[in-house]
Amino acid sequence: MTGNKAGFENYFDRSCVEIDLDALKHNFEEIKKATTPGTEILAVVKADAYGHGALETAKTLIDSGAAGLCLATIDEAVELRKHGIDVPMMTLGFTDPSRFVDAVKYDVEQAVYSFEIAKMLSDEAASQGKTIRIHIKLDTGMGRIGFKTDGSETEDIVRSCTLPGIEPYGIFSHFAVADTDDDEYTRKQFALFMKQIDELAQRGISFQKRHICNSAGILRFPEMHLDMVRAGIILYGLMPPGCPEPVVDIDLKPVMNWYAKVIHVKTVPEGTTVSYGRHFTAQRQTEVTTVGIGYADGLSRRLSNGFELLIGGKRCPIIGNICMDMCMVDTTDLEVRPKIGDRVTVFGSARSADELAEALGTINYEITCDVGKRVRRLYVGA
Repeated sequence: MTGNKAGFENYFDRSCVEIDLDALKHNFEEIKKATTPGTEILAVVKADAYGHGALETAKTLIDSGAAGLCLATIDEAVELRKHGIDVPMMTLGFTDPSRFVDAVKYDVEQAVYSFEIAKMLSDEAASQGKTIRIHIKLDTGMGRIGFKTDGSETEDIVRSCTLPGIEPYGIFSHFAVADTDDDEYTRKQFALFMKQIDELAQRGISFQKRHICNSAGILRFPEMHLDMVRAGIILYGLMPPGCPEPVVDIDLKPVMNWYAKVIHVKTVPEGTTVSYGRHFTAQRQTEVTTVGIGYADGLSRRLSNGFELLIGGKRCPIIGNICMDMCMVDTTDLEVRPKIGDRVTVFGSARSADELAEALGTINYEITCDVGKRVRRLYVGA
């Protein structure tokens, strides 16, 4: 659903996330200002755009000037292709060889981190009479996937890049700690990356696009922007958790606001227990307000008995265990009595997703990704 901000509450009954496309566009402009002139920006829309909805966010980001999109899976890319998205796309990690037919068919650029992968892609491209772009993935210190950068696999990279039907378009790696103060390790990774590129150039292998900077890298290491950067969490108005102060000025706005509605209000006497397990007992006459959101919507049960939701801008503690579809909050101390249909805020502009992440011992990426699919996405702006 796409519409105006005014009156959007009428379009959901229990819970929704409002996706502010104007905020997304603003964030892209801020990132562009922070990026070295001439450097292209790849927009990371994997995992359904971190829970924001890949299709609508992709459209806005492309209109804003994104050079291409980064996905995690071939299915994510194919879905966007089927909806008319025709900009360059690349998968950042593993694609099962059985899906290389779709990678070639739908022109999805592939991460290559072994000669065997390159050979199978080459064979598939030949069978379809096409050429596929690849991005060589180097492991400079993440320890995940990628060709080694100690020189032992340089020959495999050369062989991969010279196969028929293969266009060695890009080469990339990923920072492990750019969002911490361990700058020495990040600089070591960058040095390994550039050294491998130089060694390949000496073998006659060059690439149009070199990219290593993630969100934290964009903000903290402008000298490493190279030909492309990959903007992820900062597109959605959130900072990489624990990231030191950026060396560039940037003003980010949260794109996702998660709301629910009050569905019932009652007053119970002292001694009344609330919810499964009877882990909350009222110590006074208590106004119990039931909210139409539960753990099946993505509100973790670990937030039971204490985490606060916002009603009328005021913090109200959850009492008892969060249920699958509902939770209860204590609204006794509110000056204005809640009523059925009132808006309840989980996070967004009024309270950052980082607060939920801290309460759960996780990161803001997981918070937005975990918002359930049954929670309606309502797109406003742009």
